[in-house]
Amino acid sequence: MAAKSHLSVERTRIILIGLFGIAVGWVVGSVWMGLAISYFAYACWLVHQANQVDTWLEKGARRNSAPDTDGVIGNIEKLIFRRKQSDNDRKARMKKILGWYNRSASALPDATVVTNNNFEIIWANEAALPNLGIRGSRDAGQRIDNLVRDIGFQKYVKDNDPDEIEIEFQSPANKNITLAVRRVAYAENMYLFSARDVSQRVQLRETRAAFIANASHELKTPLTVVNGYLELLGEDPSIPPEARQKLAIAEEHAMRMKDIVTDLLTLSKLENQQLEQSKLKPIAIGNILTDISDDLKGNKIGREHFFDTEIDSHIFLLGSETEIKSLCTNLCVNATQHTPVGTVIRLEWQSTTDGGARLVVSDNGPGIPAQHITHITERFYRVDNEQSRESGGTGLGLSIVKHIVNRHQGELRISSEPGLGTTFEILFPVEKIVSEKAAQATSV
Repeated sequence: MAAKSHLSVERTRIILIGLFGIAVGWVVGSVWMGLAISYFAYACWLVHQANQVDTWLEKGARRNSAPDTDGVIGNIEKLIFRRKQSDNDRKARMKKILGWYNRSASALPDATVVTNNNFEIIWANEAALPNLGIRGSRDAGQRIDNLVRDIGFQKYVKDNDPDEIEIEFQSPANKNITLAVRRVAYAENMYLFSARDVSQRVQLRETRAAFIANASHELKTPLTVVNGYLELLGEDPSIPPEARQKLAIAEEHAMRMKDIVTDLLTLSKLENQQLEQSKLKPIAIGNILTDISDDLKGNKIGREHFFDTEIDSHIFLLGSETEIKSLCTNLCVNATQHTPVGTVIRLEWQSTTDGGARLVVSDNGPGIPAQHITHITERFYRVDNEQSRESGGTGLGLSIVKHIVNRHQGELRISSEPGLGTTFEILFPVEKIVSEKAAQATSV
């Protein structure tokens, strides 16, 4: 409505100026001359007003120095001032919010550092100094990996896509602190590094691992002795049949306990020892799967199952042979232990479209209910306690599988549908795949 009002005023003004020009022209004897003079004067007045507004804008468009204008130009001046005032209000609000954010971030106990896409420090909170040795006011503009010299952290910074990945290392400012650092994409072309003290978590983890390793080691020897004596007693012809039956049950449970101890020691090793890159070699997974299926066909666990294989023997995996054999064995034994007689177990080792490879162990057994899928790789988790115990499983096999997959940079996918079967699929990246020719050259 205001714009229409100003436009109406301008139209009235133009008409009045035209009438004035006609009157002047009638006096001087030339109507067109009077109109030209009147409208030229009006145009000069408009240019003068526009120039005043332009000068006002160049000087900051302050309210106390606004020019005295009216009409359309006066309305434009008011609109510009209102927009400027609105921008100033918005900037004030953003500044206030930014102040709240900075105070909140500064008060966080976790070290927080913001960098640009070149990893040059823009801002750091107070906790960054005692944890990372970084002071925002002093180190702004420095690359974060030039100040934090841990080799693992420097590789982490250069990683193209480390989001959702956490790295642990010793604090450069306090050797008694272990930090867990995560990098997250922040705003546009910016990154946020968050570092928190996980010393207690690491200590608890190491204590738990040490306890499991020590307890398992101490149990292994006496269990071996117990198993030996139970076996000798079971072969004694003077033992009555009823006692012999009880000895067989005791021997079975002692063997299961020994298997649990062995698996606990394996898990402890996987969790606490790094995979030695120098000991990795090309592994013929196809041969491993064939050997395992042949062994299972010859014993009571898998002799009543059917094995179907689809193996590309030209694909080799770069890894630890001991661990990969354990992975394949656990998956195959798991498939036979938890499926009924006559189940078809399919073993696949094939390349993928991206140059990697996939290992698949699937069956057409009873399947696993959906609520159990995310938990079956946890220690001692059982879908069916009674059936699992009867099958002789330790409840640690899939946990071992998960750790080995992670150590070889693979991805474990589990899918199942009750009544149709279960599929364990492991995807290995192209960096872990070796051609047959390269594998043969390595073995020479």
